[in-house]
Amino acid sequence: MTNNDEDTEEEDQQKSDRKRKKLKEQFLDEAYKKAELLKKTHLEIKKEQKLVKKPFIKLGIIAIIIAIIGLALINYIPWMYIKYDSDNGTIEEYFSYRDFNNNDIENDNIKSLFESTCNNCSNNSKTYIGLTINDFTGSQRTIFNSLIVLALLGLIFTGFIIIDRFKNFSEETVNTIHSIFIASTIFIDLIVFLSTIKFLGAHLLMQLNRPFIEVLGINNINLFFFTPYIFFTSSLFLAIMGLMLIKANFNKAVQNLESDKSRKSHSIYGYRSNL
Repeated sequence: MTNNDEDTEEEDQQKSDRKRKKLKEQFLDEAYKKAELLKKTHLEIKKEQKLVKKPFIKLGIIAIIIAIIGLALINYIPWMYIKYDSDNGTIEEYFSYRDFNNNDIENDNIKSLFESTCNNCSNNSKTYIGLTINDFTGSQRTIFNSLIVLALLGLIFTGFIIIDRFKNFSEETVNTIHSIFIASTIFIDLIVFLSTIKFLGAHLLMQLNRPFIEVLGINNINLFFFTPYIFFTSSLFLAIMGLMLIKANFNKAVQNLESDKSRKSHSIYGYRSNL
């Protein structure tokens, strides 16, 4: 082999080395640019997330408004309406909770519905509609206390949401507090529901005991419990809505968990691909 051939081979080897080195540098440069672009994209996404304001959850304010309306209903809506025929004609009266609380029911016939005037009757026949005056006063007290607690919960939750605007708690923390608040309101709704359901049963007992009631001189009796029925219906409705909100929060938490797992697996796959 001549010197010229050796020089040619050496030059070809050098060119091949330079070409490989250049390709390697290009590959590293492209990988670096991709990494920088990915990093820049993540920073922009985080920046956009910080700029987006969290929605102001108004459930606390709604709870306070519901509590205020409920307190007004207790004071200004009649608790019982009664109409019946007697020897003195048709009697029609409305009673507020104060009438029961102060025992201001003067009509003996109406009193006999709650406290039997029969002296020789057994303890099981003291009331003809399954209600006593204490049921009215006790239910009013239970509903009143429940509404006060609901208003306080709404105030606390609203305060938390306001603090969250400045502290920027994590989404998991907000959802947890949100769910606890809803669960607490459902518990309050159930208390109100159970304290008013007895008024529905009074109609059934009234029909069963109608012969005994007619003996008292009360004919064609009609009863309607305004405030108990309002709270019975509203507490049932709010409890159902609360369960739906808890279910929505649970589904959202599951979706966030699955999304986090997907992002982590995608990041690991992308990192390995770059390698």
